[in-house]
Amino acid sequence: MGAFDPIVNAPRSQKLIFGSIMLVVIGGLGYFLLIPGAQAERDTHIKENDVRRAEVLKAQADEANLRPFRAQAEALRKRLELAKERLPSEREIPQVYRQVSDVAAQLGLGVSLFQPKPVQDRDVLSEVPIAVTAECSYHQLGSFLERVGKMSRIVSLGEFRLIGIDRPTGTLRAEMTLATYTFRPEGAPPPPAKPGAHAPQPARTGSPAAAPPAKPR
Repeated sequence: MGAFDPIVNAPRSQKLIFGSIMLVVIGGLGYFLLIPGAQAERDTHIKENDVRRAEVLKAQADEANLRPFRAQAEALRKRLELAKERLPSEREIPQVYRQVSDVAAQLGLGVSLFQPKPVQDRDVLSEVPIAVTAECSYHQLGSFLERVGKMSRIVSLGEFRLIGIDRPTGTLRAEMTLATYTFRPEGAPPPPAKPGAHAPQPARTGSPAAAPPAKPR
């Protein structure tokens, strides 16, 4: 006789009751064995989803905050490109100052000095100055500076001094420094500090300086 014969031979009502009990047992076992694991996995997914949502919201906020800076960076980039178009290369420097000399000659300025000065290195630019001394009238000088300011390459006015000349024509002497600029090569070393700019003064040694001779009475 088999182990399940009492169940097989039991009346239909008992079989239904037994089957219901087995379903309840199996359902209970499934709930206690499978459902907690599924709930834990669901909770993990919910937490990960919350983290991803927070990351997305933060990225959107960062994007909104960076948008004005990107617009400013783009505007600066355009200004830089425009400046590059107006600044000469090193090979064009002689041509630029030749144009300045031609403008002075066309306006009748009596140029007595047209001498390049040492190049001054800045952070990203190199200033290429030239000393100019010319005799002219106020009108000639104004026209000269106006035309130089409208040149295709940037030429700026630095040091400037006017000296009146005792002549009936009202001629004056203009001593000025004009400068154009070039971009320094990328990776160029920083400009050297000016000697003595921040250096401490050395202590004086030896004999003191001689006093000036007394005036004769």
